[in-house]
Formats: sequence, C-alpha cells, structure tokens
Amino acid sequence: MESIVKLAVADPTTLFREGLKRLLLDTKNFVVVGEATNDVETMDVVEEAKPDVLLLDLNIPKQEALPILLAIKEQKLPTKVLILSLLHDESQILKSATIGAHGYILKSTSFAALVEAIGEVARGAIWADRHAGFADLFARLARRGNTGIEITGERNPFEVLSKRELQILNLIARGATNEEIATSLSITPLTVKTHVTHIFSKLNVSNRTQAALLLMRARLRNGQDYAGDLLRGV
Repeated sequence: MESIVKLAVADPTTLFREGLKRLLLDTKNFVVVGEATNDVETMDVVEEAKPDVLLLDLNIPKQEALPILLAIKEQKLPTKVLILSLLHDESQILKSATIGAHGYILKSTSFAALVEAIGEVARGAIWADRHAGFADLFARLARRGNTGIEITGERNPFEVLSKRELQILNLIARGATNEEIATSLSITPLTVKTHVTHIFSKLNVSNRTQAALLLMRARLRNGQDYAGDLLRGV
C-alpha cells in the first residue's frame, strides 16, 4: 500500500486552487494539508503543515516563487517543490531548478500528468514537463541544484565563443537540429556542423546537452540582459 502524500497548494487564483484541491482530494494517495495565496502564507503553510510536496505557482504574489525556494533550501525544510507555470517562462523555470525545485509542470497539462508528476517528486525524483523544449536542461540543473554539487573550472561560453558560435549554441539549447539552425541563420548544415565541432572543443564538452547546460549556467551568472546582448546579431 502506497503512503499518503501530504500536499500544499500555493496559487493566487481562487478558482484554479479550489478546482485543483477538489481533484486532488479525489485521489486516494493525496491529502491537501494547506493552501496559500501569496509568499507569506506559503512559508507559513510549509513551516507549520510540513507538506511532502508544495505545488507552487511560478508567479505567486507578493514575490515570485524563487525567494520561497531559497527560503525552503536555506531552512533545510523537507518539502519538495513542484513549480506550476501558465506559460513557457524559460528563464524563471530554469532558475527555479538551480535553487532546488524538483519539478515543473505547465498548467495546461492533464490532471493525470500532474498526478504522475506529484508522485515522482514526492519520491525525490526530478520531473520536467516534456511540452517545453528545455525539459532536459531543467532536469540537469535540478539534479545539480538538489545535490549541492558545483562544477569548478568550467568554461564560460560568453568568454570563449564567437558571436556566431553563441548564436548557434543558443539555438542548440532550444532544441534545434543542425538543419533547423542552418535555415534560421541562412548558412549550410555543413557550416553548422563545423561550428558545433568548434563549440564542443572550446567548451571541452562532448555533446549538445553539456554545451547547453554551460550556456544556461553562464546566462544565470551573468544576467539575462548581458547574455541577450551578446546573443543578438553577429
């Protein structure tokens, strides 16, 4: 017999929150132990009810989800966080992975998928919604964010790659194939392949996922505006 998973729901929209609670309560392995509409209420619920999994809206007022994640991590609370997002907010979702989120799921997904995601997160696994193109990258960042392992001596793409190589790496990180990159940049697939080889060599990586991970970590360190400036134009 599976153990009961204690859940808390933090979302500012009453209709969504109430509907989700009703659905969850009809699932025999879940019990909702608390709910919240803003960041202060969320931390009160986490500290008092100690849910196994917190379903946390990415844009919970008065602040966003990231400070809540940081507080949970700093206080070493056992609650695992599954981020709920209405849109493909790539930057914020990936940032949540780096500071301890165990998963994210789009609000447009099916309830069956949500049930599966909650079960996986409750067991300590990483869950990434496959409807977003950066699912693999989220999973890599989340595993690192939840183990505390940091890579030292890694190469910063913004320091070692040319602007054209950065453009190509940015498209790789978004899941584009060599053919799609060639079409987007009006160059030949062979030229793309040559650039990709140079990118792997300069970053000392062996595959596209590793290269994309370095790019995302560098973007988070340097700031999106700085990264965006370098990724625009040639």
